[in-house]
Amino acid sequence: ATIMLARWPRPDARAADPAALRDFALVQELVGAIRGIRAEYAVQPGQQIRATVTAMPATTRRAFDAERGTITRLARLATLSFEAPDETVGGHAVLSDGSTVFVPLGDAIDVDRECRRLGDEVSRLRTLIDGQERKLGNAQFTSRAPADVVERERAKLKSWTEQSEVLAQKRELLGC
Repeated sequence: ATIMLARWPRPDARAADPAALRDFALVQELVGAIRGIRAEYAVQPGQQIRATVTAMPATTRRAFDAERGTITRLARLATLSFEAPDETVGGHAVLSDGSTVFVPLGDAIDVDRECRRLGDEVSRLRTLIDGQERKLGNAQFTSRAPADVVERERAKLKSWTEQSEVLAQKRELLGC
C-alpha cells in the first residue's frame, strides 16, 4: 500500500462542534481586542494589565471562564474580571456579541504624558485642518485646480478631521 493510491481522507462529522467554534471565536476576539487596546495606548509588551468584561450573555461568560488561562496568557493579563469596573480611565472595546471590554490604564501608562502627547497631536491636526479649510474655501483654488486635486484635498481634510475626533475621544476616555 502506498499513500499515492490511498483514498483521500474524509472528515469525521463527530468532530464538528459549532458551539465550540463560536465560543473560541469569541475568545480570539477578546484577546484581539485587549491586544488592540495595548497597542493603541503603547502599553509595554511585557507589562501585565487588568481587563474587565461586562454586559455579556451567559454563554459567553461560560466560554471565557473555560478559557480564562488561555486569555490571561495570550493577552498578558494580571487579572480578568467580570465585575463592573470602579475606574473610568482606560481603553474600551465592544465585542461582536455585545460584551464590553474595559482595560484600566492608570497603572499601565503615564496618563499625564499620554494626555500631553494626544493634546499636541490634536493641536497639530487642528492647524492642518484650519489651513486646509482656508485652502478649500479659496474660490480661486477650487475653480482653477483640477477636479482630482480638489477632491484629494477634500479627502485630506476629512481624514484629518476624523483623526482629530478620535484623538479627542481618547483624551476624554483618559480623563484629560
